[in-house]
Amino acid sequence: KDFQQVEYTLDHAAVIATVIQYLPQYRAQVSSAHALSRIGIDVTDIGQELVQAAMTLAPTFRGPLLNATNEPLVTPAMLTLVRTTIDQILPTLNDIQTQSHLFSLDALPASISAHQRTQLVQLMQLIPQAQADLVQVRDLLDAAGWMLGVNEPRTFLVQTMDRGELRPTGGFTGQYGELSIKGGRMAPFSLRDISLVEYVDNSPTLGQLALPQYRSWWPFANWGLRDSNLSADFPTSAQIAIKKYKSEVGHNVDGVILFTPFLVQHVLQVIGPIHIGGYNDTITAQNVEERLHYYQQDNAGLAKQAVYQPGDTTTSSRKRFTSLLAHLLLDRVRHAPPDEILAIARQALHDLKTKDLQIYVTNPQAESVLEKFGDAAQVDRSTTHDGVYVVQANISASKASQFVRTIMHDTVTLNTDGGATHIMQLRLVYNQVGPVYGYDTYHDYVRVYVPPTSKFLWGDGFDTGTPLCGATYVDCPQNGVYPKNELQCPPGQYQPGASAPSISDEDGARWHPLDTVGPPTNFQSDEPGRAMFGGWVVVPKNCTMTVTLSWYVPPTGHTTPYALLVQRQAGTLPELDLTILPTPGNCSVLKTAGQYFDGILAEDTSFALKPMPAGAHVKSSCYPQPAV
Repeated sequence: KDFQQVEYTLDHAAVIATVIQYLPQYRAQVSSAHALSRIGIDVTDIGQELVQAAMTLAPTFRGPLLNATNEPLVTPAMLTLVRTTIDQILPTLNDIQTQSHLFSLDALPASISAHQRTQLVQLMQLIPQAQADLVQVRDLLDAAGWMLGVNEPRTFLVQTMDRGELRPTGGFTGQYGELSIKGGRMAPFSLRDISLVEYVDNSPTLGQLALPQYRSWWPFANWGLRDSNLSADFPTSAQIAIKKYKSEVGHNVDGVILFTPFLVQHVLQVIGPIHIGGYNDTITAQNVEERLHYYQQDNAGLAKQAVYQPGDTTTSSRKRFTSLLAHLLLDRVRHAPPDEILAIARQALHDLKTKDLQIYVTNPQAESVLEKFGDAAQVDRSTTHDGVYVVQANISASKASQFVRTIMHDTVTLNTDGGATHIMQLRLVYNQVGPVYGYDTYHDYVRVYVPPTSKFLWGDGFDTGTPLCGATYVDCPQNGVYPKNELQCPPGQYQPGASAPSISDEDGARWHPLDTVGPPTNFQSDEPGRAMFGGWVVVPKNCTMTVTLSWYVPPTGHTTPYALLVQRQAGTLPELDLTILPTPGNCSVLKTAGQYFDGILAEDTSFALKPMPAGAHVKSSCYPQPAV
């Protein structure tokens, strides 16, 4: 009312009209006062709208938010209220934006301090972002309502990923469950072992082969849900998983949720440790991955499960502890207070960026929201910039990935046209410092995705399939088995030994020779809009293998500076050493001195060259010169 009284006075008081007419030097002050009174009215109106909406919604959000009850957490009426409130606030924000251009800071009374003036400026600067955020929230309401099961319940297939057995989406998916959401509340959840579906008599996977695009390299028979995540493009793998789940379990689902142990660590950081009664074990963010491997792979851990959960037939004997932990963890989340739920939600948004949480939904509108914000875990197919995506798949039938470091050295040289020549060294350092469940030798199928116009130049380090030494062939030398030292092992340990039973070798105990190495063996991309170089990389225990690739990417045809997007595979922490430099002598032509990065690739990262500032002196060469 005070602001309305000020506005009325400014509009109707005769003295104000007289001042404006005969004392024009005060017009700015009067205009500023009028604009500020209008802004005050607008801010008050917004506050009243928000308070009214909050009072309506607040009773629902008392106590645990996600726990299944008879009362929904989110209803259609709530979404309508939020949408209506936003629609009422947006015009008011637009008016504030308009009024902000009608007053001058210099015309404000001297009683307003410099600090208050700064706060006012900052407030005005936030208005455009607030408008954009509200429009975004309004556009997300329908998708959010669908995913939260507002109008009808939703069921999502949940799969855990064990990064100890690295697969294209982040890890082996040996356990699954169905997450049901109705009205924003989650039903009780449990994990089951996929082996109870696929490793049984009359298994639905018997005789099944991998899809044609993966069949040339996927070595195992009886392909099923556990191995369906062969594409690093998560929507592709998720669609395959939905079909396999329907054929094997007979259930329809509304989407797929995958996560790595990193997500579990982040949740435990929020809710705190979980004590497992009977086992006398406490699971923390720091030890969760180690304890899961202990109970799944160590004989002592396996024995404890037989003692403490003898009658549990809902999962295999190896994964009873994992299933129990998942149940207790989600139960804690379902009963968590609102502040912890919000903290978990913020962390989940970050994990979507790193692909340690991946979500695919069958609703096109909701899926498009994930795509819009870069959270769909897709293979980048843009042709407006350069890109590289190294995708690894541990096909060793082992949990050895936890002991393998991936180190990428990529040197990119730009020519005067903006074309880029890559020379990449991919080094796999296998240091088995702990027990490994499965075979010792690491068989990694590596695919490198690049822009579709890329031209392969040369490569080395991929298994050719041609025997060299070991097994029934001549003994491998004690050192230096390859002429370029691509493989470095402790003396006398170059023999790869046996490998898992496969379509071509059903034995599983026969020793295999070490093959020669050479360029990639697969150039047929399985991802639309991407070229690919792929092949097997074989690394005996405690050895290091270096793979080298070179390719040329023609100019994109765009006038923007060169940019390279390096994508990170979920479940990995690759070490990236990246150098981008113009061809010697061409720094002045390209107007850039290049870029260098050396660190851990934690998420998809774009490296865009910054042009030299206008008027800056650019030497003919940006490389160090003799005597400089």
